[in-house]
Amino acid sequence: MQSSNSTKFYLQKWQIVGLTAIAIGIIVSTIWIVNGINEQGMRIAIRTTGRTSCLLFLSAFIASSLHQLRSSSFSVWLLKNRRYLGISMAVSHSYHAIALLGLWFATAGTAPQIEPLGTLGYIILIAMTVTSFPRPANWLGKRRWQILHTTGMYFLWAGLLLEYSFKLSKSPFLYSPFVILLVLAMMLRVAKRWRSN
Repeated sequence: MQSSNSTKFYLQKWQIVGLTAIAIGIIVSTIWIVNGINEQGMRIAIRTTGRTSCLLFLSAFIASSLHQLRSSSFSVWLLKNRRYLGISMAVSHSYHAIALLGLWFATAGTAPQIEPLGTLGYIILIAMTVTSFPRPANWLGKRRWQILHTTGMYFLWAGLLLEYSFKLSKSPFLYSPFVILLVLAMMLRVAKRWRSN
């Protein structure tokens, strides 16, 4: 009899990215079919893709910490596919950007408000995604790559935490799970560092 640690996850690498692109594309298309390509449809698509991006980000963010603290077939899968989960997060946030642009058109340029930190977050995400490929990563160099990806991960984590924390008063039921997950993810990273010392 095989142990639970021998569980196999057949979805790997670019399959994850491809499935993410298709699945979120279907979700967003369904939102627009049901609600219309208008302000309401764009706002729902923005909220939905924001959540999918957060979940994909968290899966990459906790991969090494979870594996070191409690190794399992799932943690091995996360660690092996961390790069592709990160790219999948970028795919999800590309849909998010499309919906934001759609909202701008739907509201004749009155929404959304341009946020410098949000813009910086997109720049960092693009830089991290580009340098997830071998040639740009080699050009950047190992030390600078580590600085970019470590700093970028914590910046994106902080941005997501602030965004969902500010929205707690509007809808605690919808946003508190994401705040809790983000806090727990950071606790895993802290526990990993504490254990390594």
